[in-house]
Order: sequence, then structure tokens, then C-alpha cells
Amino acid sequence: MQIKVFKAPTMKECMAQVKEAMGPDAVILHQKKYREGGILGYGGSEVVEVTAAIEDQEENLQPRRPKTQPAATPQPVKQPAPQPRQVLNQYKTSGTAAAVQQLEQPAPVTPQSATLAPQPSPVAPSAFAQPPAAAQPAVSAYAQPAAPIVTIPPAQQPAAAPVKSEDQEKINRLESELAQMKAMLAQVMNKETGSDQVTLLDALQRQEVSEDIRKGLAAQAQAGETLLDCRDPKAQDVLSHFLARHMHFAKGIDLQQGKKPRTVALIGPTGVGKTTTLAKIAARFVLEKNVNAALITADTYRISAVEQLKTYSDIIGIPLTIVYAPDELRVALHKYADKDLILIDTAGRSQHNTYQMQELQEFLQAAPHIEKHLVLSATTKQQDAQDILTKFAVCQPDRVIFTKADETSSVGLILNLLYEQEIALSFLTNGQSVPDDIVPATPAALAGLLLRE
Repeated sequence: MQIKVFKAPTMKECMAQVKEAMGPDAVILHQKKYREGGILGYGGSEVVEVTAAIEDQEENLQPRRPKTQPAATPQPVKQPAPQPRQVLNQYKTSGTAAAVQQLEQPAPVTPQSATLAPQPSPVAPSAFAQPPAAAQPAVSAYAQPAAPIVTIPPAQQPAAAPVKSEDQEKINRLESELAQMKAMLAQVMNKETGSDQVTLLDALQRQEVSEDIRKGLAAQAQAGETLLDCRDPKAQDVLSHFLARHMHFAKGIDLQQGKKPRTVALIGPTGVGKTTTLAKIAARFVLEKNVNAALITADTYRISAVEQLKTYSDIIGIPLTIVYAPDELRVALHKYADKDLILIDTAGRSQHNTYQMQELQEFLQAAPHIEKHLVLSATTKQQDAQDILTKFAVCQPDRVIFTKADETSSVGLILNLLYEQEIALSFLTNGQSVPDDIVPATPAALAGLLLRE
């Protein structure tokens, strides 16, 4: 048997070489595609490699011998067993489009335990007989080029092997490389156009969105969508749909019918704007939705905080109660049992102070039904924000609020912190004005913030 390897830029050209060199009776043993040249596999040219084989003319003319025939006198040189002609005919190539399409299918897997099915006839060629037309077609398998090709009956076909962990790692790595190539291509195409527009990917990079998230967007977006101008409404729609798939949004506070009161506490480190945010939420529900609400403050560490919240409660026209201990919190909650919404302001706590964190945890345990919103500033460094989210987990926060979006040039921290996390984003604030500078968190609202100029 003659075995040769052919290379060409396309499968069609490679098949033409096979047909010209080995004739129409050639058998394709293996085919693969890869890239040559370039840098790190980028920019190289695609190469198709086909391994083909054909029987020697002497093997074609050699008569077959039944298994029952006595063994012949040993020859000085033992010739390799000829390939069954009937099976070889299944793999003949004629250079047609159908043949090329068949060769582009994945190569069959060789089972280690493949054996010939028992046949009623003692004649050797019957082991390779084809099944009837109405029967399930057999699966052809072959090992090394010199090994005989066998047919596995349907009953003996091996089950599909599960994907190995190393194979899954290869798949993940290929997907990551594909996303990186798409992002690089988008940047190159943008530079070639000579346009001054800021693309969707460029805008996210300016907002300091992590590279992994940008690659994920490039991999999932349709062709050309990441090249859209960030001011294009379609660009915001693309980003909004991406955020909806990878983040959770609470869209503010939901006052469920028949369940009252809804009790919400704002927790978080010092200086993030909890008191102002509480006033904004209260004003929106009372002045815009005519909700019957009340305020409770436990921030007795700062006299100014109590006075500030007292001023807001007088303006809005809702009651305010000051509490110093968990027992007093339970009494205040019972007092406002007829309200639709109870908002609780807590003192700022350092995530590094174990005593303060334990004190806050015990205070919130006074009422198990309290919905806790962790307040973070968009001006916080990402490492510190991640540390805050981790340390405040002892209080089991249900939602996250991001404040001071107007005080930073990049808000990618929000996406970086909450990407693929279970905790939901509830509100976004972008100024000091009460009650205007606060919006319920939605994918569209965050997308607009990320693509702002």
C-alpha cells in the first residue's frame, strides 16, 4: 500500500492533488486544517493536510484465500494483508463537491476494543459484508494506516466518551482566543477607517471594564456590533442585552401587594452616602407614589446624620424614630406595622473592624425579614470594593446600591464587581439632589451610564 501526504490552501485543491497523484481509487486516511506562519497563530495562512493511500497493483491482482484453505508454504517475504475492496470503495474520492463535503466531516474514532462480528460463513470476506438496506448502517473504524479496516455491528458500537477536563480546557482556551481575535480585528478595522468615533469596546475600555468582560462581549456580539459608535442607540441595546444575561437587577424596591410593611435597611462603610440615598428613596416613594412610609435611624455615631435625616423627614412629611439597640429597633418596627415601607439608616462600619461588623450583624438580626441593601461608592477602588462585598457578607446583604457615579470618570467597577454574581443591583445615584439623582437599576440604565461621554 502506498501512503502519501498532500498539502494545499483549500480542501478542493488538496483533493485535486490526491486524484492526480493516486487516481480515483485513493483512500483518505486522515485530514486536518491548521495555520502556518504569522505570530502566535495570528495572521498565518490556512493549510489543509490530507493523508491518502492506495493499494499496490500487485495487491489488487493477488487472489483471496478462504480461511478453510490449508496454509501455503511460507514465503521469504511476508506481504501485508490487502484491504477489503468492498470497504475501500466506500472511501473512494472523485473530486466532487459531495466527496469534499464528506471529507470535511470529523474523522471517525478508533475504538480500542473493536472486534469483528461473528459471521455465519467461514469465508473471510463475509466479515466485511454490508448490512441490508433497511438495517441501521454499520460504523466503519480504522486504526493505523497499515491496519485492516473493520465494520462494527450496531450492537457493539461503543458509547460516546465524555468530554475530558483537558479537552474542556482546550475548548475554553480556543473560545478565549477567538474572542481576543475578534476584539483585535475590531480595533484594527476601526483604525483603518480613520474615524474619530468611540466604538462600544473603546467606551468600555475607557470605563475600565475588565478585559475578560470585554472579550466576552466581543465573543457573543454579532459581527460589527462592537464597532458601533457608543452614541448609537443600537450600541446601548447591544450592551443592555449583554448586561441582562450576566447580571442581576432588582429595579429598585418592590412593594408587593398584601405584604406590609416592606422593611429595608441600608448598610455599608462610612462616607458612601447612605443617609442621602435613604432620603432620596423615601422622597420618591412618598412624593411620587404616595406611599405610606416611615424612617428609622441607628446612626447615632454622627449627630449630623440624625439632624440631616430629621430635616428630610420634616420636608417629606413622614415620621422618624431614633434607636440605639436591637430591642428598640423591634419596638419601632412594631410601631410602624401599619406602614407600607420602613426605611432604616445604619451607622457606617469599616469592613476591617470585626467588632463593628459583629455589632451591625446583631442589630439586623432583631428582625429577620429586613431586606438589606449594601451601599457602595463608585469612586471606590476595585480591590477595596471587592473586600467590602466579601466582609459585609456576614450581614447577608440582599441588594447592592452604587452611589456617586457623578464623582468618577469610570464606572466599570460596577460591572466588574457584579458580573456573574448572584447579588442584584437595586439603585444607581449620580448626584446630591433629593429626590432626582437616583434611578432604579436596570440593564438599560447601567448601559447608559457605561456609554456616557
